[in-house]
Amino acid sequence: MGCNSFEYSPNQVFNQNSLKDLNAAALKKLTAATPKNDTIKVVLAGDTQRSYNEIPGLVKKVNSIDNLDLVLVAGDISEFGTLQEMDWYAKRLLEVNVPVITVIGNHDLVARGNEVYQRMFGELNFSFVYRGIKFVCHDTNSREYNFNGKVPDMEWLSKEMQPQQGVNGFIAVSHVPPFSLDFDQKLIDPYTKLFSQTDHFLASLHGHTHVYSAGPYKNSAFPYLVTGSAETSEFILVKIINDQLTYERIFY
Repeated sequence: MGCNSFEYSPNQVFNQNSLKDLNAAALKKLTAATPKNDTIKVVLAGDTQRSYNEIPGLVKKVNSIDNLDLVLVAGDISEFGTLQEMDWYAKRLLEVNVPVITVIGNHDLVARGNEVYQRMFGELNFSFVYRGIKFVCHDTNSREYNFNGKVPDMEWLSKEMQPQQGVNGFIAVSHVPPFSLDFDQKLIDPYTKLFSQTDHFLASLHGHTHVYSAGPYKNSAFPYLVTGSAETSEFILVKIINDQLTYERIFY
């Protein structure tokens, strides 16, 4: 083995070449960008694990979208929570022309994945405001915490959904949707009620199921959007104009 070669250990959290704080870097890039027009365009992708052959197609298709603002990846960027998997994903997604924000998926929490993710991307629960829309990104991987009643963190979410100066709409972003058995069943009602009772709540965005779905849940006035996986070569293109949200299923 040459002196510049190295191998990954399943227990590694980082090495000399691993990336760090990618979500913070993406948000800095996003806030520094000049708005392209009056429409916010966001790609919702997810579940890229094992889809090594499909990622170049995803990057190419995303880069072909005019006036795109942001890519949101709704978790499961790895299968086993390893540094090698997340590192591979992160370096490929650096080829995307716009900022990429990655939330935590259930597979990303396997082994030492929690530590790898937090070093490479940042906090598990975080939010940001872009052009009047607050994106509330959070951990809904309840099963990985043995349904302890603390994931999702309802206290944190409740604070994030409070009215805020300069915020005209709210979008939630997480991996596991509330209609999955991997979501803490005790928290479904408080979770969905919080969103329904939040003024100007526009949509809840998810991955996890690997199957596209879109529509209301529990009579909500807004959609719960679940993107298909990279394996099926698809994502959802979300558009927000005048605080109104529309969406389209895109294949590549």
